[in-house]
Amino acid sequence: MTWAVGQEQFSDAAKTDFAKGADGWLVAYARARGRVVVTHEALSLDVKKKIPIPNVCRAFSVPYVNTFEMMRQLGMKWS
Repeated sequence: MTWAVGQEQFSDAAKTDFAKGADGWLVAYARARGRVVVTHEALSLDVKKKIPIPNVCRAFSVPYVNTFEMMRQLGMKWS
């Protein structure tokens, strides 16, 4: 939360929503356990109304992929 509050890019409403949700905890868990976060969200350096998970991951050097990349990496195929 300290990081989020210090980011002038995001609106106060975005910071409040981030504080109420689990996204920060998810990224913290991944960082502590050496995991990769899987998300449908995309990195957005210009967004103001929401704090995207990839932005948080990038700030804390936590690897992340989107769902489709995860499936590719796992070798999943549909017939």
